[in-house]
Amino acid sequence: MKTILLMAVAIGLFLVGTQASLGFQKGEQSTGLQIVDARLGKDVKDRAITDEDSSFVKNSKVFIWMKVSRGSSDQITVTWKTGDYSHSTTLTIGGNPWRTWASKTVSKAGEWTVSVADSSGNVLKEMKFKVE
Repeated sequence: MKTILLMAVAIGLFLVGTQASLGFQKGEQSTGLQIVDARLGKDVKDRAITDEDSSFVKNSKVFIWMKVSRGSSDQITVTWKTGDYSHSTTLTIGGNPWRTWASKTVSKAGEWTVSVADSSGNVLKEMKFKVE
């Protein structure tokens, strides 16, 4: 009986140590996507954003580049919005960490928002930009 109890304690300590070494804090879930970094720009080259900006010319292409963690095989939805207009794209995360991007040709001037949500609809990141 003592051996079983000691094994249970050892396994519990191992699991707590594993979560601590992975950087999880008390109360934080060990699953779920995270957007580690996100940037807006005019292009993506060599898997990195170029010409990072928050203001764009009407009819130009805007890119959102993201570094995602904790989401291998999960999907994210990128939604571009201005006024009553909205357009969404779904992307699949292929690894952990994973760099990905989406783009949109912005044909309307004004204030825009691009948001990134997980498959449950939880918004992970939201960025605002202007189109002139």
